[in-house]
Amino acid sequence: MTIDSIVNIRMQDTMMRLSTMKRINSAADDAAGLAIAEKMESQIRGLDRGSQNTEDMRNLVRTAEGGLSVINDGLQRIRELGVQASNGIYTESDRELMQMEVDQIAMGINDIARGTQFNNQNLLDGSFVNRNTASSPDGTGALVSISDMSTLALGIKNFDVTKGPGTFSLDDVDRAIGQVSQTRSYLGSMENRFDYTINSNSVTMLNQAAAKSRIADLDVAKGISDYNKERILNDARLFMQKNKQESAAAPLSLIG
Repeated sequence: MTIDSIVNIRMQDTMMRLSTMKRINSAADDAAGLAIAEKMESQIRGLDRGSQNTEDMRNLVRTAEGGLSVINDGLQRIRELGVQASNGIYTESDRELMQMEVDQIAMGINDIARGTQFNNQNLLDGSFVNRNTASSPDGTGALVSISDMSTLALGIKNFDVTKGPGTFSLDDVDRAIGQVSQTRSYLGSMENRFDYTINSNSVTMLNQAAAKSRIADLDVAKGISDYNKERILNDARLFMQKNKQESAAAPLSLIG
């Protein structure tokens, strides 16, 4: 290999690094470094996707908790009507009017249990079980399950105040309220967990990106220094070629 080809290759490599701002542009530049950098790139992209997955699941949890909040309000109103119906001053026809409201609220609770959705998936009908968050680079993460919130599952499907005191139990409504509150607490704790996961992924991703940069990215000052050295070598090569050509042409001029 001639000095010309060596200088040309070095100049091309240096210009490539400066144009891409990367020290490793192909496996030939640093095979081991490339392998390590690509593994880190997989981790970085996995962490970024995991954070987005976690944000999506957090939004789902918030949607479910919003539905549960409305169900809780309905249960509180049913309990209030139950307390009212326990008063002996009311007639059977009065309690039938109260029961009419109880039934309407119960239907509303069932509508919410069937209709609360996220990405066309029901959240409160008991079908959302062991759904993976995929918050880690390897696709694993917290599993989320949400209980059935229908009146049947809550144990108040047949709650009836029309027969007056002693024929119904407010304990049934209290247990339903407790079940909803427990599920809301669970979802709240999951939401807090997701916040910590997102923060952890962000910190890890920044550290991984910095480590990858030290391996694969160009040290700009060194790159410019290398470019200047190669440019000087190239200028020297051109100067030597010019002198060589002039020396070769000198005898011809003397003969003339």
